[in-house]
Amino acid sequence: MPKPSFVEWEPTEELQKKALEALEIAKDTGRIKKGINEATKSIERGVARLVIVAEDVEPPEIIMYL
Repeated sequence: MPKPSFVEWEPTEELQKKALEALEIAKDTGRIKKGINEATKSIERGVARLVIVAEDVEPPEIIMYL
């Protein structure tokens, strides 16, 4: 499968593990936003600290502007 156009680089295995660890720690706070709409709102309001985007988003136009 070809690489999606919004993927600029491949994350290392170590980076993927760190992102998963951060997500697991954050889930206990109850402040995780799910979905592109909530993520966009958090980014625009300046409250987003970490945004994790899946590589297999379909259709890719949904996240191209991030």
